[in-house]
Amino acid sequence: MKAYILKLTFEDINPLVWRRVILPAGATFNRLHETIQYATNFQSEISPYHSFGVEIEDNFITNNEAILDEYKGKKYVGRTVKQPTRIKIDSFLEKHGQFIYNYDFGDDWRICVKLEETVEDYYFGYPTLLEGEGTAPPEDVGGPPGYKEFLKVLQDSTHPDYLSTYAWAEGQLYLPLDIEKIKEYLKIVKYKKTEWQYIDHENYFVLSDKYRGTDWIDLDVLPNKDLLIRYAVACVNLYGSIEYPKLMEIYNSQNTPSVSSSELHDLLTNPLYEKQLEEKYVFVYENALIHKTMEEFEDQTQFIQSVVGKPFYVPGKKELLRYTDEFYYEKTSHQEKLAKMLEKDFFGGSKFTVKKEIKELVLELQVVHANVQQVLQKFLTRFQMKDMEHLNEYAQMIFDIANNTRIWENRGHTPEELFQMEKHYLKPMPSTSLNVIDGGKTGRNDPCLCGSGKKYKKCCGK
Repeated sequence: MKAYILKLTFEDINPLVWRRVILPAGATFNRLHETIQYATNFQSEISPYHSFGVEIEDNFITNNEAILDEYKGKKYVGRTVKQPTRIKIDSFLEKHGQFIYNYDFGDDWRICVKLEETVEDYYFGYPTLLEGEGTAPPEDVGGPPGYKEFLKVLQDSTHPDYLSTYAWAEGQLYLPLDIEKIKEYLKIVKYKKTEWQYIDHENYFVLSDKYRGTDWIDLDVLPNKDLLIRYAVACVNLYGSIEYPKLMEIYNSQNTPSVSSSELHDLLTNPLYEKQLEEKYVFVYENALIHKTMEEFEDQTQFIQSVVGKPFYVPGKKELLRYTDEFYYEKTSHQEKLAKMLEKDFFGGSKFTVKKEIKELVLELQVVHANVQQVLQKFLTRFQMKDMEHLNEYAQMIFDIANNTRIWENRGHTPEELFQMEKHYLKPMPSTSLNVIDGGKTGRNDPCLCGSGKKYKKCCGK
Protein backbone atom coordinates (compact mmCIF):
# COMPACT_ATOMS: atom_id res chain seq x y z
CA MET A 1 0.00 0.00 0.00
CA LYS A 2 1.25 3.44 -0.90
CA ALA A 3 1.82 5.73 2.09
CA TYR A 4 3.45 9.03 3.00
CA ILE A 5 5.90 9.69 5.81
CA LEU A 6 5.34 13.25 7.01
CA LYS A 7 7.16 15.41 9.49
CA LEU A 8 4.88 17.80 11.40
CA THR A 9 6.78 20.70 12.96
CA PHE A 10 5.38 23.55 15.06
CA GLU A 11 6.62 26.92 13.89
CA ASP A 12 7.61 29.86 16.12
CA ILE A 13 7.88 27.95 19.41
CA ASN A 14 10.82 26.91 21.54
CA PRO A 15 11.76 24.22 22.50
CA LEU A 16 11.14 22.50 19.18
CA VAL A 17 8.09 20.24 18.94
CA TRP A 18 7.71 17.81 16.06
CA ARG A 19 6.05 14.51 15.12
CA ARG A 20 6.81 12.01 12.36
CA VAL A 21 3.81 10.09 11.07
CA ILE A 22 3.03 7.67 8.29
CA LEU A 23 -0.42 7.59 6.72
CA PRO A 24 -1.90 5.72 3.77
CA ALA A 25 -2.27 7.59 0.52
CA GLY A 26 -5.76 8.89 -0.14
CA ALA A 27 -6.16 10.87 3.07
CA THR A 28 -8.36 13.93 2.87
CA PHE A 29 -7.33 17.17 4.51
CA ASN A 30 -9.86 16.36 7.20
CA ARG A 31 -8.11 13.06 7.92
CA LEU A 32 -4.81 14.92 8.13
CA HIS A 33 -6.45 17.34 10.57
CA GLU A 34 -7.61 14.42 12.76
CA THR A 35 -4.12 12.91 12.66
CA ILE A 36 -2.51 16.16 13.81
CA GLN A 37 -5.06 16.58 16.59
CA TYR A 38 -4.36 13.14 18.02
CA ALA A 39 -0.59 13.58 17.67
CA THR A 40 -0.62 16.79 19.74
CA ASN A 41 -2.35 18.11 22.86
CA PHE A 42 -5.05 19.85 20.84
CA GLN A 43 -8.62 18.78 21.51
CA SER A 44 -10.89 19.77 18.65
CA GLU A 45 -11.77 16.08 18.26
CA ILE A 46 -13.10 16.18 21.84
CA SER A 47 -14.48 19.73 21.84
CA PRO A 48 -14.90 20.89 18.24
CA TYR A 49 -14.63 24.63 18.88
CA HIS A 50 -11.59 25.40 16.74
CA SER A 51 -11.10 25.05 13.02
CA PHE A 52 -8.17 24.80 10.65
CA GLY A 53 -7.22 26.16 7.28
CA VAL A 54 -4.69 25.35 4.57
CA GLU A 55 -3.83 27.91 1.89
CA ILE A 56 -2.45 26.10 -1.12
CA GLU A 57 -2.49 27.05 -4.80
CA ASP A 58 -5.86 28.70 -5.48
CA ASN A 59 -7.56 26.93 -2.58
CA PHE A 60 -8.43 27.79 1.01
CA ILE A 61 -9.28 24.44 2.52
CA THR A 62 -11.07 24.74 5.86
CA ASN A 63 -13.60 23.15 8.18
CA ASN A 64 -14.68 26.55 9.52
CA GLU A 65 -18.46 26.50 9.05
CA ALA A 66 -18.85 30.27 9.14
CA ILE A 67 -16.34 30.75 6.33
CA LEU A 68 -17.80 27.86 4.32
CA ASP A 69 -21.29 29.36 4.57
CA GLU A 70 -20.38 33.00 3.97
CA TYR A 71 -17.90 32.47 1.16
CA LYS A 72 -19.59 29.70 -0.75
CA GLY A 73 -18.88 30.44 -4.39
CA LYS A 74 -16.74 33.45 -3.39
CA LYS A 75 -13.10 34.15 -2.73
CA TYR A 76 -11.61 34.20 0.77
CA VAL A 77 -8.10 35.64 1.19
CA GLY A 78 -7.97 35.54 -2.60
CA ARG A 79 -8.64 31.83 -2.80
CA THR A 80 -11.56 29.49 -3.46
CA VAL A 81 -13.03 28.05 -0.27
CA LYS A 82 -13.28 24.26 -0.22
CA GLN A 83 -14.35 21.64 2.29
CA PRO A 84 -11.57 19.40 3.72
CA THR A 85 -13.67 16.23 3.47
CA ARG A 86 -13.69 16.41 -0.33
CA ILE A 87 -10.03 17.07 -1.16
CA LYS A 88 -7.17 14.62 -0.80
CA ILE A 89 -3.67 15.68 0.20
CA ASP A 90 -1.83 13.42 -2.28
CA SER A 91 -1.37 15.64 -5.30
CA PHE A 92 -0.51 18.70 -3.20
CA LEU A 93 2.12 16.79 -1.20
CA GLU A 94 3.72 15.25 -4.27
CA LYS A 95 3.77 18.56 -6.15
CA HIS A 96 4.83 20.99 -3.42
CA GLY A 97 6.49 18.76 -0.85
CA GLN A 98 5.13 20.76 2.05
CA PHE A 99 2.47 23.22 3.19
CA ILE A 100 1.33 25.01 6.34
CA TYR A 101 -1.54 23.70 8.45
CA ASN A 102 -3.03 26.66 10.34
CA TYR A 103 -5.05 25.70 13.42
CA ASP A 104 -7.28 27.89 15.63
CA PHE A 105 -7.47 31.23 13.86
CA GLY A 106 -7.42 32.96 17.26
CA ASP A 107 -4.26 31.34 18.61
CA ASP A 108 -2.87 31.01 15.07
CA TRP A 109 -0.85 27.82 15.35
CA ARG A 110 1.23 27.04 12.28
CA ILE A 111 2.46 23.51 11.69
CA CYS A 112 4.67 22.71 8.71
CA VAL A 113 3.56 19.49 7.02
CA LYS A 114 6.57 18.17 5.10
CA LEU A 115 6.71 15.09 2.90
CA GLU A 116 9.86 13.12 3.78
CA GLU A 117 9.31 9.85 1.95
CA THR A 118 6.80 7.91 -0.14
CA VAL A 119 6.72 4.16 0.55
CA GLU A 120 4.84 1.16 -0.82
CA ASP A 121 5.07 -1.23 2.14
CA TYR A 122 2.68 0.21 4.71
CA TYR A 123 -0.40 -2.00 5.09
CA PHE A 124 -2.56 -0.42 7.78
CA GLY A 125 -5.69 1.55 6.96
CA TYR A 126 -4.92 4.27 9.50
CA PRO A 127 -1.95 6.51 10.41
CA THR A 128 0.87 5.63 12.81
CA LEU A 129 3.02 7.92 14.89
CA LEU A 130 6.61 6.83 14.29
CA GLU A 131 8.51 9.21 16.56
CA GLY A 132 8.49 12.72 17.89
CA GLU A 133 10.01 15.20 20.31
CA GLY A 134 8.68 17.77 22.75
CA THR A 135 5.45 18.28 24.64
CA ALA A 136 2.88 19.88 22.35
CA PRO A 137 1.19 23.11 23.52
CA PRO A 138 -2.21 22.92 25.25
CA GLU A 139 -5.43 24.16 23.72
CA ASP A 140 -6.32 27.86 24.18
CA VAL A 141 -2.95 28.91 25.60
CA GLY A 142 -2.76 31.97 23.35
CA GLY A 143 -0.66 30.83 20.42
CA PRO A 144 3.17 30.99 20.38
CA PRO A 145 3.36 34.20 22.51
CA GLY A 146 0.96 32.81 25.09
CA TYR A 147 2.76 29.49 25.13
CA LYS A 148 6.05 31.24 25.83
CA GLU A 149 4.56 32.96 28.89
CA PHE A 150 2.82 29.74 29.92
CA LEU A 151 6.13 27.85 29.99
CA LYS A 152 7.77 30.69 31.89
CA VAL A 153 5.21 30.38 34.69
CA LEU A 154 5.05 26.57 34.66
CA GLN A 155 8.82 26.26 35.05
CA ASP A 156 8.94 28.59 38.07
CA SER A 157 7.23 27.25 41.20
CA THR A 158 7.85 30.61 42.92
CA HIS A 159 5.74 32.50 40.37
CA PRO A 160 2.50 33.81 41.95
CA ASP A 161 0.45 32.22 39.14
CA TYR A 162 2.20 28.86 39.27
CA LEU A 163 -0.52 26.82 40.99
CA SER A 164 -3.40 28.27 39.00
CA THR A 165 -1.43 27.74 35.77
CA TYR A 166 -0.59 24.15 36.72
CA ALA A 167 -4.24 23.43 37.49
CA TRP A 168 -5.34 24.96 34.20
CA ALA A 169 -2.75 22.96 32.25
CA GLU A 170 -3.88 19.71 33.84
CA GLY A 171 -7.47 20.54 32.94
CA GLN A 172 -6.36 21.13 29.34
CA LEU A 173 -4.77 17.66 29.18
CA TYR A 174 -1.29 19.12 28.78
CA LEU A 175 0.60 15.82 28.69
CA PRO A 176 4.10 14.68 27.70
CA LEU A 177 4.46 12.84 24.42
CA ASP A 178 3.28 9.23 24.71
CA ILE A 179 3.91 7.52 21.39
CA GLU A 180 2.23 4.22 22.28
CA LYS A 181 -0.93 5.92 23.47
CA ILE A 182 -1.14 8.11 20.36
CA LYS A 183 -0.66 5.06 18.15
CA GLU A 184 -3.77 3.56 19.73
CA TYR A 185 -5.74 6.80 19.24
CA LEU A 186 -4.78 6.96 15.57
CA LYS A 187 -6.55 3.67 14.88
CA ILE A 188 -9.71 5.76 14.98
CA VAL A 189 -8.56 7.68 11.89
CA LYS A 190 -9.28 4.75 9.60
CA TYR A 191 -10.06 5.44 5.96
CA LYS A 192 -8.67 2.40 4.14
CA LYS A 193 -8.88 -1.34 4.53
CA THR A 194 -5.96 -2.88 6.42
CA GLU A 195 -4.16 -5.44 4.26
CA TRP A 196 -3.67 -8.13 6.89
CA GLN A 197 -2.40 -10.64 4.34
CA TYR A 198 0.86 -8.70 4.19
CA ILE A 199 1.25 -8.24 7.95
CA ASP A 200 2.93 -10.62 10.40
CA HIS A 201 0.00 -11.16 12.76
CA GLU A 202 -2.00 -13.70 14.69
CA ASN A 203 -5.74 -13.13 14.89
CA TYR A 204 -5.14 -9.45 14.01
CA PHE A 205 -2.60 -9.19 16.81
CA VAL A 206 0.50 -7.65 15.23
CA LEU A 207 3.57 -9.77 15.91
CA SER A 208 6.03 -7.58 14.06
CA ASP A 209 5.90 -4.72 11.58
CA LYS A 210 8.40 -2.30 10.10
CA TYR A 211 6.34 0.72 11.09
CA ARG A 212 4.04 -0.26 13.96
CA GLY A 213 6.40 -2.62 15.74
CA THR A 214 4.48 -5.24 17.73
CA ASP A 215 1.39 -5.51 19.90
CA TRP A 216 3.17 -8.15 21.95
CA ILE A 217 4.72 -7.12 25.27
CA ASP A 218 7.18 -9.75 26.47
CA LEU A 219 7.38 -9.12 30.20
CA ASP A 220 10.12 -11.72 30.52
CA VAL A 221 12.56 -9.43 28.72
CA LEU A 222 11.24 -6.13 30.05
CA PRO A 223 14.13 -4.53 31.98
CA ASN A 224 13.87 -3.21 35.55
CA LYS A 225 10.53 -4.86 36.37
CA ASP A 226 11.29 -4.97 40.09
CA LEU A 227 12.34 -1.31 40.02
CA LEU A 228 9.11 -0.38 38.26
CA ILE A 229 7.10 -2.15 40.97
CA ARG A 230 9.10 -0.32 43.65
CA TYR A 231 8.32 2.99 41.94
CA ALA A 232 4.64 2.09 41.86
CA VAL A 233 4.63 1.30 45.59
CA ALA A 234 6.68 4.37 46.52
CA CYS A 235 4.47 6.74 44.52
CA VAL A 236 1.26 5.33 46.00
CA ASN A 237 2.69 5.65 49.52
CA LEU A 238 3.68 9.25 48.81
CA TYR A 239 0.58 10.38 46.87
CA GLY A 240 -2.19 8.00 47.88
CA SER A 241 -3.06 7.51 44.22
CA ILE A 242 -1.29 7.99 40.92
CA GLU A 243 -2.43 7.57 37.33
CA TYR A 244 -0.34 5.51 34.91
CA PRO A 245 0.84 8.46 32.75
CA LYS A 246 2.26 10.31 35.77
CA LEU A 247 3.94 7.19 37.11
CA MET A 248 5.51 6.63 33.69
CA GLU A 249 6.64 10.26 33.52
CA ILE A 250 8.30 10.12 36.95
CA TYR A 251 9.97 6.76 36.27
CA ASN A 252 11.27 7.77 32.84
CA SER A 253 12.64 11.06 34.18
CA GLN A 254 14.88 9.15 36.60
CA ASN A 255 15.74 5.93 34.76
CA THR A 256 16.94 4.41 31.50
CA PRO A 257 15.83 2.64 29.45
CA SER A 258 12.40 4.26 29.52
CA VAL A 259 9.18 2.31 29.77
CA SER A 260 6.26 2.76 27.38
CA SER A 261 2.65 3.17 28.44
CA SER A 262 1.72 -0.23 27.01
CA GLU A 263 4.62 -1.93 28.81
CA LEU A 264 3.69 -0.26 32.09
CA HIS A 265 0.02 -1.17 31.71
CA ASP A 266 0.77 -4.82 30.94
CA LEU A 267 3.16 -5.06 33.89
CA LEU A 268 0.79 -3.52 36.44
CA THR A 269 -2.17 -5.61 35.32
CA ASN A 270 -0.25 -8.88 35.09
CA PRO A 271 -1.59 -11.23 37.83
CA LEU A 272 1.88 -11.98 39.18
CA TYR A 273 2.89 -8.35 39.61
CA GLU A 274 -0.60 -7.28 40.60
CA LYS A 275 -0.30 -9.69 43.52
CA GLN A 276 3.05 -8.18 44.48
CA LEU A 277 1.44 -4.75 44.54
CA GLU A 278 -1.49 -5.95 46.64
CA GLU A 279 0.94 -7.37 49.20
CA LYS A 280 2.18 -3.80 49.57
CA TYR A 281 -1.43 -2.49 49.87
CA VAL A 282 -1.39 -1.06 46.34
CA PHE A 283 -4.37 -1.79 44.08
CA VAL A 284 -5.21 -1.17 40.44
CA TYR A 285 -8.16 1.20 40.11
CA GLU A 286 -9.21 1.97 36.52
CA ASN A 287 -6.20 3.73 34.92
CA ALA A 288 -4.54 4.41 38.26
CA LEU A 289 -3.03 2.85 41.34
CA ILE A 290 -4.48 3.56 44.78
CA HIS A 291 -3.52 2.73 48.36
CA LYS A 292 -5.64 0.19 50.22
CA THR A 293 -6.66 2.95 52.64
CA MET A 294 -8.66 4.45 49.79
CA GLU A 295 -11.09 1.54 50.03
CA GLU A 296 -12.35 3.12 53.24
CA PHE A 297 -13.71 6.03 51.22
CA GLU A 298 -17.08 5.67 49.57
CA ASP A 299 -15.86 7.22 46.37
CA GLN A 300 -12.21 6.79 45.40
CA THR A 301 -12.85 8.82 42.28
CA GLN A 302 -13.88 11.77 44.43
CA PHE A 303 -10.51 11.80 46.19
CA ILE A 304 -8.61 11.46 42.92
CA GLN A 305 -10.57 14.38 41.48
CA SER A 306 -10.05 16.46 44.63
CA VAL A 307 -6.28 16.59 44.12
CA VAL A 308 -6.43 17.47 40.43
CA GLY A 309 -4.72 20.77 39.78
CA LYS A 310 -2.13 20.44 42.51
CA PRO A 311 1.44 19.77 41.38
CA PHE A 312 3.27 16.62 42.36
CA TYR A 313 6.18 16.78 44.77
CA VAL A 314 8.78 14.60 43.06
CA PRO A 315 11.93 13.96 45.12
CA GLY A 316 15.12 12.51 43.68
CA LYS A 317 15.30 8.80 43.00
CA LYS A 318 17.03 7.87 46.27
CA GLU A 319 14.55 9.81 48.40
CA LEU A 320 11.52 8.66 46.41
CA LEU A 321 12.38 4.99 46.80
CA ARG A 322 12.50 5.40 50.58
CA TYR A 323 8.70 5.59 50.33
CA THR A 324 8.57 1.89 49.47
CA ASP A 325 8.45 1.62 53.26
CA GLU A 326 4.83 2.47 54.05
CA PHE A 327 5.86 3.95 57.41
CA TYR A 328 8.58 6.19 56.02
CA TYR A 329 8.22 9.94 56.47
CA GLU A 330 10.56 12.81 55.81
CA LYS A 331 12.35 14.04 58.92
CA THR A 332 12.17 17.78 59.69
CA SER A 333 13.75 20.22 62.12
CA HIS A 334 10.33 20.72 63.76
CA GLN A 335 10.15 17.03 64.61
CA GLU A 336 13.66 17.15 66.05
CA LYS A 337 12.76 20.13 68.23
CA LEU A 338 9.63 18.40 69.54
CA ALA A 339 11.66 15.25 70.24
CA LYS A 340 14.14 17.21 72.37
CA MET A 341 11.27 18.84 74.27
CA LEU A 342 9.68 15.44 75.00
CA GLU A 343 12.99 13.89 76.04
CA LYS A 344 13.60 16.69 78.51
CA ASP A 345 10.08 17.11 79.90
CA PHE A 346 8.58 13.62 80.00
CA PHE A 347 10.89 10.77 79.00
CA GLY A 348 14.08 11.37 80.90
CA GLY A 349 16.19 11.41 77.76
CA SER A 350 14.78 8.16 76.30
CA LYS A 351 15.27 8.63 72.55
CA PHE A 352 13.65 5.32 71.59
CA THR A 353 10.32 6.10 73.27
CA VAL A 354 10.33 9.64 71.89
CA LYS A 355 10.98 8.33 68.38
CA LYS A 356 7.84 6.20 68.63
CA GLU A 357 5.84 9.23 69.80
CA ILE A 358 6.99 11.37 66.88
CA LYS A 359 6.32 8.59 64.37
CA GLU A 360 2.79 8.07 65.68
CA LEU A 361 2.12 11.80 65.58
CA VAL A 362 3.33 12.25 61.98
CA LEU A 363 1.44 9.20 60.73
CA GLU A 364 -1.77 10.57 62.29
CA LEU A 365 -1.18 13.92 60.60
CA GLN A 366 -0.72 12.15 57.25
CA VAL A 367 -4.14 10.47 57.38
CA VAL A 368 -6.50 11.67 54.66
CA HIS A 369 -8.62 14.58 55.91
CA ALA A 370 -6.72 14.54 59.23
CA ASN A 371 -8.21 16.86 61.85
CA VAL A 372 -5.19 18.62 63.31
CA GLN A 373 -7.18 19.91 66.28
CA GLN A 374 -8.18 16.37 67.20
CA VAL A 375 -4.62 15.10 66.76
CA LEU A 376 -3.42 17.95 68.97
CA GLN A 377 -6.05 17.19 71.60
CA LYS A 378 -5.16 13.49 71.64
CA PHE A 379 -1.49 14.29 71.98
CA LEU A 380 -1.83 16.87 74.75
CA THR A 381 -4.16 14.77 76.91
CA ARG A 382 -1.41 12.17 77.29
CA PHE A 383 1.00 14.57 78.96
CA GLN A 384 0.71 16.74 82.07
CA MET A 385 1.73 20.26 81.14
CA LYS A 386 3.18 22.59 83.77
CA ASP A 387 1.12 25.59 82.73
CA MET A 388 -0.56 27.23 79.74
CA GLU A 389 2.72 28.61 78.44
CA HIS A 390 4.05 25.06 78.36
CA LEU A 391 0.86 23.88 76.65
CA ASN A 392 1.07 26.63 74.05
CA GLU A 393 4.67 25.75 73.26
CA TYR A 394 3.73 22.15 72.46
CA ALA A 395 0.62 23.17 70.53
CA GLN A 396 2.65 25.55 68.38
CA MET A 397 5.22 22.86 67.66
CA ILE A 398 2.56 20.35 66.58
CA PHE A 399 1.03 22.90 64.21
CA ASP A 400 4.49 23.54 62.76
CA ILE A 401 4.96 19.82 62.22
CA ALA A 402 1.53 19.57 60.56
CA ASN A 403 2.36 22.44 58.21
CA ASN A 404 5.55 20.68 57.14
CA THR A 405 4.23 17.14 56.77
CA ARG A 406 3.82 15.66 53.29
CA ILE A 407 0.22 14.62 52.74
CA TRP A 408 -1.81 12.84 50.10
CA GLU A 409 -4.26 15.71 49.62
CA ASN A 410 -1.36 17.85 48.37
CA ARG A 411 0.16 15.19 46.12
CA GLY A 412 3.10 14.89 48.46
CA HIS A 413 3.59 18.60 49.10
CA THR A 414 3.35 20.06 52.58
CA PRO A 415 0.74 22.76 53.30
CA GLU A 416 3.58 25.23 53.81
CA GLU A 417 5.12 24.45 50.40
CA LEU A 418 1.84 25.06 48.56
CA PHE A 419 1.30 28.20 50.62
CA GLN A 420 4.67 29.53 49.52
CA MET A 421 3.97 28.68 45.87
CA GLU A 422 0.85 30.78 45.79
CA LYS A 423 -0.18 32.35 49.05
CA HIS A 424 -3.80 33.01 48.10
CA TYR A 425 -4.33 29.41 46.93
CA LEU A 426 -3.94 27.40 50.10
CA LYS A 427 -3.18 28.62 53.60
CA PRO A 428 -1.10 26.54 56.00
CA MET A 429 -2.83 25.13 59.03
CA PRO A 430 -3.47 27.74 61.73
CA SER A 431 -0.72 28.10 64.26
CA THR A 432 -2.31 30.51 66.72
CA SER A 433 -1.42 29.77 70.29
CA LEU A 434 -3.90 28.70 72.95
CA ASN A 435 -5.05 31.71 74.95
CA VAL A 436 -3.80 32.18 78.49
CA ILE A 437 -6.39 33.55 80.91
CA ASP A 438 -6.51 34.75 84.52
CA GLY A 439 -3.00 36.16 84.46
CA GLY A 440 -1.47 33.15 82.83
CA LYS A 441 -3.42 30.45 84.64
CA THR A 442 -6.48 28.41 83.74
CA GLY A 443 -9.09 27.69 86.38
CA ARG A 444 -9.34 24.05 87.42
CA ASN A 445 -13.01 23.95 86.44
CA ASP A 446 -12.63 26.02 83.24
CA PRO A 447 -12.94 24.34 79.83
CA CYS A 448 -9.56 23.00 78.73
CA LEU A 449 -8.09 25.21 76.04
CA CYS A 450 -6.81 22.25 74.03
CA GLY A 451 -10.35 21.98 72.68
CA SER A 452 -11.27 18.64 74.21
CA GLY A 453 -14.46 19.96 75.77
CA LYS A 454 -13.42 18.64 79.17
CA LYS A 455 -12.64 20.67 82.26
CA TYR A 456 -9.00 21.65 82.60
CA LYS A 457 -8.58 19.53 85.75
CA LYS A 458 -9.89 16.47 83.86
CA CYS A 459 -7.70 17.06 80.82
CA CYS A 460 -4.37 18.88 80.43
CA GLY A 461 -4.48 19.99 84.09
CA LYS A 462 -4.28 16.49 85.52
